[in-house]
Amino acid sequence: MRSLFDKRIAPDIRLICGILMLVLTALIYMYQRAFLPSYFFTDETTIIDLMKYTDLSLAEQNSFVSTAVIFSFLGSAWSQVLLLVATCSVIFYISRKSLRLVDLAFAGVLMLSFTLFNLKLSKEIIVILLNLLVCYVCTWRISNHGKTALVIAIYLLYAWQFRIYYVLIAAIMVVMHIVFSTRGKLRAVIVLGIMAACLVLPGDFWNQLQQARDIINMEREGLSDSKTIFSNVLTPNGIMTAFPNAGFAALRFYFAPIFSLRVQEIFLSFTLWLLTFLMFRRHNHKHPLFLLLVANFAIQTFFEPDLGSFFRHLTAYAFCVFGIDYLQPGRILSRHPAAAPAPAHFYRET
Repeated sequence: MRSLFDKRIAPDIRLICGILMLVLTALIYMYQRAFLPSYFFTDETTIIDLMKYTDLSLAEQNSFVSTAVIFSFLGSAWSQVLLLVATCSVIFYISRKSLRLVDLAFAGVLMLSFTLFNLKLSKEIIVILLNLLVCYVCTWRISNHGKTALVIAIYLLYAWQFRIYYVLIAAIMVVMHIVFSTRGKLRAVIVLGIMAACLVLPGDFWNQLQQARDIINMEREGLSDSKTIFSNVLTPNGIMTAFPNAGFAALRFYFAPIFSLRVQEIFLSFTLWLLTFLMFRRHNHKHPLFLLLVANFAIQTFFEPDLGSFFRHLTAYAFCVFGIDYLQPGRILSRHPAAAPAPAHFYRET
């Protein structure tokens, strides 16, 4: 089984799979309004209404308004071109980076949900372009510290202009990078310091993180798209309930079929488990894209209100896993105990 997972994929096979993904994209783009429920187009309707009926320069700034400004500047036709370019760029990227059989399997699974969610005007189109930029930065021949710093800077810039909570994603990446870059007693001291900092943060901070889920779900209860919503298992009350509620959300994501046995839940959990397997299979926990994936998921567990919203956001960053280099731990370099270590690229597959 292990050799099956690690089976290398020939370039011709990757090319054929990429072409098939493009065909799938074209079919879904042309016929999505005929078979997708109306709530799949809620964000697009909101953005189009803002572009048509609102003076965007005077509107209160939020992520929808900021996204509508960009699409308004591009115009209707070029906005469609932008989302197609973003989708095709992701297909090209993951086809090129699918080095092993397990990579190609995940690429096919991911692109089905990716195209269903993202071939329409939405806030995620900007996030997809953001993450493509991050993946490109991670190909630069600079230190891991430098790559991580640039990725964090890009996320902070996006947070400033679009979604302020992306500051929290950047903060988690900083913390994880510091922890993974240290070892021994220093790492233990840093972890204890982080735990102390969490306790010092005011309870209102933790309450706001948790209450967002319940507030949104109260407004949506009874609507046609409310079948996959879930609320906090504990009433928000500072840090004492924040992590149990986040843990419960993680369980809902990973084990969704236990709570509701439908095709959607099975596919969601399968995708998430396969992504997790792929992340840890690469044995590269210090890589900035590994940190990015974990940080995005962690923040989602705090206030994501439903499975559909979680899955949609997941598709916008899950493809970053293909940018994490494979490392080969424990490879025997030589039978001679005094043999000199091999260069760094010996351990990496690109």
